[in-house]
Amino acid sequence: MKTINFFPILAMSLLTSCEKKLTIDLPSDADRPVLNVLMSENMPLKVRFTLSGRLAEGQSFKDPEHAETKLYENDVFKESLKPQTIDGKKYYVSTIGVLKDKKYRITAAAPGFNLVEGSDIIPDITTIDINNQAVIESNSDDYKLKFNFLLKNNSKEKQYYRFRILYEENNSGKPSKKIPFYIRPVNNTDIFGSGNSDKKSLFVEKAQPAGETKFYAFSTDYKPASKNMYIEVTLLTETSYKYLKSVSKADDSEDNPFSEKVIIHSNIQNGLGIVGGLAYKEFAIPNE
Repeated sequence: MKTINFFPILAMSLLTSCEKKLTIDLPSDADRPVLNVLMSENMPLKVRFTLSGRLAEGQSFKDPEHAETKLYENDVFKESLKPQTIDGKKYYVSTIGVLKDKKYRITAAAPGFNLVEGSDIIPDITTIDINNQAVIESNSDDYKLKFNFLLKNNSKEKQYYRFRILYEENNSGKPSKKIPFYIRPVNNTDIFGSGNSDKKSLFVEKAQPAGETKFYAFSTDYKPASKNMYIEVTLLTETSYKYLKSVSKADDSEDNPFSEKVIIHSNIQNGLGIVGGLAYKEFAIPNE
């Protein structure tokens, strides 16, 4: 039976968070605590607390026994998180949603381990303005649709973004749902993914300065029947940005034997993983 060394990596789609496993050689990190949660504004927390180690394919990560996790808001204790099984995995779930501009700290304790903890804030998505959003149709070999918009950072701090472009899919007799395009940046080396194959989400390569307005453009080879389209912007803290970008780079290089080793960003004391904050908003593209 094949065995590999890795620890759980938390990757997030822009609407929901989920867990993803990447193959990473970590012999010195076996049985280290791993604390993972990406915190979305106004949403309850779903925290994973596991142990790293050597697994056979198809096995799950080990959950520490008699573990206890706690949530603090601006260093004030809020509640102990309750264990709950979701999709066959054990999570520790809050009863409250997290709020913008507040710092949240999560601690995890288990017999035989030092206290594990991490913290981050929830950024304020209302500091972002999107203007002049438009979609341009083409039948060229280069693209079918091109999306343009201006993004202004109205905050007093630099900001980190991740982008998706969505279209509304309507199936007869079923509720409509929003589907992400596979997109690529247009003439913009400031987007992570420039020159790579299409992705459903792309990151800024560096933070956008406070008060700055910047032009962004993306293209896609697909033109749906729906005219209802949206620009989705996720505002990331520096912590969550470094984590998610490093996960994306590791995913890109996983099957490339010539790529350099990617270090997954972590902000966890006495362990591995991430406690990161984010907020996202959809901006409709006007129909002409």
